Amino acid sequence: GPHTITVTATDAAGNAGTDTAVVTIDTTAPNAPVLDSINATDPVSGTAEPGSTVTVTYPDGTTATVVAGTDGTWSVPNPGNLVDGDTVTATATDPAGNTSLPGTGTVSADITPPVVALDDVLTNDSTPALTGTVNDPTATVVVNVDGVDYPAVNNGDGTWTLADNTLPALTDGPHTITVTATDAAGNAGTDTAVVTIDTTAPNAPVLDPINATDPVSGTAEPGSTVTVSFPDGTTATVVAGTDGSWSVPNPGNLVDGDTVTATATDPAGNTSLPGTGTVSADITPPVVALDDVLTNDSTPALTGTVNDPTATVVVNVDGVDYPAVNNGDGTWTLADNTLPALTDGPHTITVTATDPAGNAGTDTAVVTIDT
Repeated sequence: GPHTITVTATDAAGNAGTDTAVVTIDTTAPNAPVLDSINATDPVSGTAEPGSTVTVTYPDGTTATVVAGTDGTWSVPNPGNLVDGDTVTATATDPAGNTSLPGTGTVSADITPPVVALDDVLTNDSTPALTGTVNDPTATVVVNVDGVDYPAVNNGDGTWTLADNTLPALTDGPHTITVTATDAAGNAGTDTAVVTIDTTAPNAPVLDPINATDPVSGTAEPGSTVTVSFPDGTTATVVAGTDGSWSVPNPGNLVDGDTVTATATDPAGNTSLPGTGTVSADITPPVVALDDVLTNDSTPALTGTVNDPTATVVVNVDGVDYPAVNNGDGTWTLADNTLPALTDGPHTITVTATDPAGNAGTDTAVVTIDT
């Protein structure tokens, strides 16, 4: 502690002069310095008794000296040759000359950045939540959109999350998103993904004519999920092909006049207005007829009857189809010279009439050529 010392000088005549000083005795060494985390590149720093002289000793025997500040902090350059597991020591010597025990620190020469990932996203949410993976539970994760940083949450379980509505409203279209994870040693890993905003619903699906038996089909936005709702409350779902076509099984219980609806939901989650179709449960085939014919014309005209003026009539001779004309008056005609020249003898002719519902009726007759 402090001691007051007085010194007096008296000359031969008896005159005396004095002076006083304080002699402070300090035999107590400072506490050992505390070293901050040490890596392979950043300055080596820590805390010690304010005003003490800190001597840092590196594994190669070199030293660095600095005076601790009034707040006790100190810092010396990193020698640049530290490797993982090295030990660095530091002592503090106070102004009285007392030297502390050494403080020690172990080098953590982490130069490996975290691995962070974000997959591409397609969504109809203009302020979407984002989530990805990160392999360092202590890393700080930041998402950058259009030059602005948004801190994300490192969940500590291998995932990170940016909460819904954190981002400003993004316009429709693609946006490049960069996510950066920085570990405690300052190593940073990044990943880039495209977040596409799509808030536009598809057009309503178009349904083909529906009958009581055939699959229900139509067109919709390619790649959209089509949900078909039947009158009994059941549904069927299918993804429209690259050409937009789709088809689901007919439930088998549709009756004439039933309404079937279909909606399309695009990959972003937007759902269209419903498209509708009315069931025409026509399962009765047309009645078509051709009488046997005897003729000396090797390319004869043929005519017969059909009870559906809208039916398509086709004549088949020797495996080849020849479209006939439905006259709309209960008759059909295959014009003269439409057929190739037939050889003498009998020929089996098949005529088929198909109505708009797909129902087909047939008849067979024998046409005999005798020239």
